[in-house]
Amino acid sequence: MDFKKLFRKDDKAVSPVIGVILMVAITVILAAAIGSSVFSHGVSKSAPQANLNLQAAGIITSGSGETATSTGCVKIEHVGGDSINFADTATKVTASVNGTSTTTNATNIGVMNVGDIKILGVDDVNEDSTVELKFIDTTSNQLLLDKVLNY
Repeated sequence: MDFKKLFRKDDKAVSPVIGVILMVAITVILAAAIGSSVFSHGVSKSAPQANLNLQAAGIITSGSGETATSTGCVKIEHVGGDSINFADTATKVTASVNGTSTTTNATNIGVMNVGDIKILGVDDVNEDSTVELKFIDTTSNQLLLDKVLNY
């Protein structure tokens, strides 16, 4: 057995080539994993596109004296676009009277289609009140309408 032939210094090893191939393979696998996790969220839902007309429609006072409560009526007219569903809280309505948050019961409105006219009640409204209403689509978290009404 010739030991000089076994341990020659001029033999080039294959390991650098295999190392480069493995590094490229690891880089491609990592890029695919990161790309699939970033782009796998899918297309985001868009909010319904609707044209609503809001008008202050008066104030209803119930009770008397200290226990009197006043509710502002807001006339909502669906002029055009997609239908809006208030019934299953797909659309949330927030209201603030003179900068103070108050309650509304928009679930009573139900589904509004083009041509529908509904009345929304806003609590704690008095004469000379300023009411800011925001209609928010909860499925896409987008603002549908932001309107300020003066009574």
